Amino acid sequence: MSFPYDIFDSFLMFFIYAFIGWIIEVIYYGITEGKFVNRGFLNGPLCPVYGIGFYAVILCLLPIQDNFVALFFGSMAITTVIEFLAGFILYRIFKLRWWDYSKYKLNIGGFICLQFSIYWGVACTLAMKILHPTVLYILEKVPFVVKIVVLTILISILVFDIVSTVITIIGFKKKLALLTNVSKEIRNVSDKLGEQIYGGVDKVVTRTAPAVETYGEYRQLYNTHRVEEKALMKQHRQEEREILEKLVSQEKLNFKNTKQNANDKLDKMAHGLRRREQHLLDKLSTGKNDAYRLVISVLKGEEDQGK
Repeated sequence: MSFPYDIFDSFLMFFIYAFIGWIIEVIYYGITEGKFVNRGFLNGPLCPVYGIGFYAVILCLLPIQDNFVALFFGSMAITTVIEFLAGFILYRIFKLRWWDYSKYKLNIGGFICLQFSIYWGVACTLAMKILHPTVLYILEKVPFVVKIVVLTILISILVFDIVSTVITIIGFKKKLALLTNVSKEIRNVSDKLGEQIYGGVDKVVTRTAPAVETYGEYRQLYNTHRVEEKALMKQHRQEEREILEKLVSQEKLNFKNTKQNANDKLDKMAHGLRRREQHLLDKLSTGKNDAYRLVISVLKGEEDQGK
């Protein structure tokens, strides 16, 4: 299958549609939850599943875009498959869910559901009819050198964002595993104490069972130990909850700080890249640079061949 657009325009389309998808997610959750939610796997304002999903629709359905019914149902099928694979792979790698449709009817594993598949079909159909022609028009007007500069900046930021996000998630998973081990140790202590308590009760039963007059003593001792065990279990469960709440609260704060630091670094990186790329463009625009003349000559050669 050949690509309908060159690699530079294809990558730019991915970033454009991933950014638009992030805006849609923010608006949707702002309306449904009444607050701002920075959606998506990454720290930056991108939802890659939108960029990948819509470009897949373009790649597969562009030849039949005039057939409304085929475009709608084809968009539903393609984007639903991509959403399922993305959710399943992220869950298998990180054991975390970035979306969960378990509460919706006709869902599969909480990764996809019929309602949002219909949303995907409607959104992609409208985008193919309205949004995509506009994006193509804009890309045709952008100079090739500018595309290279913009892509260099965006890809650098994306790689940095992916690396920092994965490192943050792995760090959180390690701390969560440590908490699980601590919880198991507390439970083991509780089980051992319980076994000792029941061992003492068993001795009393063995020694006093033949004597009917000591049965009351046995019942009293048994009930006392049961009360002590329940109190001990309640205390341990409370300690576990306190430890978990403290760790989750700390992780939320750490994640927020990490995200802010990542965004600050992304801003600095983008600013630095823009300054260097602007300096390069300034040199090229003077017409005194050999590289610029080489680019112009190549472009003129391509135009002559085209003619």
